[in-house]
Amino acid sequence: MKPTESSKPYISELDLKTDLADFTTKMTKKDTIKIIANLTMEYWVRQDELELTKINDRIRLKTTIREDTTFELKFEMRTNDLPRITFQNKTFGFEKHFADQVERTKGGDKYQWIYKIINQKDTLTFHTTDLGDKGLELQNYFKFMLGLYPDEKEFKPLEVIEKTE
Repeated sequence: MKPTESSKPYISELDLKTDLADFTTKMTKKDTIKIIANLTMEYWVRQDELELTKINDRIRLKTTIREDTTFELKFEMRTNDLPRITFQNKTFGFEKHFADQVERTKGGDKYQWIYKIINQKDTLTFHTTDLGDKGLELQNYFKFMLGLYPDEKEFKPLEVIEKTE
């Protein structure tokens, strides 16, 4: 018995390497893209997982934040599942944040990976060059995420209060 068209497993036609600048446009409702942001620096351990799906012409985003609450590398993780949001990508330009940094996927000095974009067929890994570069990219990431979650304290920078005498 031959498999019918509907019984065949779905194979995505999305190619992250060539479609990075407009992957949300080329996604189908059967595609899922995961983006893992490795925000860990020194004794602060945090990893955000973004899951993108498509409903009609809108993008649905599920964000999960995992953070070590000890600052001692004991990996006592706190998990925060943010509310799912749906947005029209024409107005936000979601993939621009990553397409502008495509050079981070190429060779050269690699300190740590900061992003992995994963779909059914491939994975793109973005690297930073050193601790300072990673810190700057964290600032860019938080600013980017505040555009999606404007009231979410998880993406607001800490205020530094200087004590003066």
